[in-house]
Amino acid sequence: MVSCASSQGITAIQYKRQKIDESSKNTTYSMMVPKGYKLTTLVGGHSELEKQYVYLDSTKIYISDFGNSMLNYNNILSLGDSIANKRFEGLELKAKIAKELGKEYNPETLILQGKTPNGLYWKDVRVGYLSIGYVNVPENRKMEFDKALSSFMEK
Repeated sequence: MVSCASSQGITAIQYKRQKIDESSKNTTYSMMVPKGYKLTTLVGGHSELEKQYVYLDSTKIYISDFGNSMLNYNNILSLGDSIANKRFEGLELKAKIAKELGKEYNPETLILQGKTPNGLYWKDVRVGYLSIGYVNVPENRKMEFDKALSSFMEK
């Protein structure tokens, strides 16, 4: 579902995450993104959801509850094995182990970013069980997309 509340070249979008087990809940998130995108929605075999907001210049911003978005997968791998392993480790398994130990697991936020060999910027932010980020952002739009990511919040 996309919600459109517009103001000065930006649009409010919504992302609804369905509960994944009995201990979780349905949650709605919002983010202010630049106008002019085409929405692509990917759905996985276990009801994972990724929304990609694609712009004419191939810049993309995304919200995903897949283990990782394929948009930045190779960029993250380029940072090295130890960082990639930390980013892609199984959060669901950690939560299950914590529950069995009678503890609560709160996944940390992990921010990875960089610049591709062709000079475009990318960023991936792991926020709990979600990933938000962008890819193919030219330098003159980097602040605009950073601002969009910083507007991400639970409603």
